[in-house]
Amino acid sequence: MFNQRKPRRFNYKTRLSDSKKEESDSDLKAKWDEMRGHTHRRKSFFTSMPMLIIFLVFVFVLIYVLNGYIK
Repeated sequence: MFNQRKPRRFNYKTRLSDSKKEESDSDLKAKWDEMRGHTHRRKSFFTSMPMLIIFLVFVFVLIYVLNGYIK
């Protein structure tokens, strides 16, 4: 009368075995570490910080000169 029902248990097996999953995870981690160490982004000359600052100064000078023509 007071016996509780036990939860159902299913025999489910994944398609990939656990050993293959562990191997693939370690292989993926090793490949990621290798790729991360060898990639270098090539910076463009126009997106470098000094060039952007020079461009910003040029824009302010141009606004100042054109504002002088308006008045």
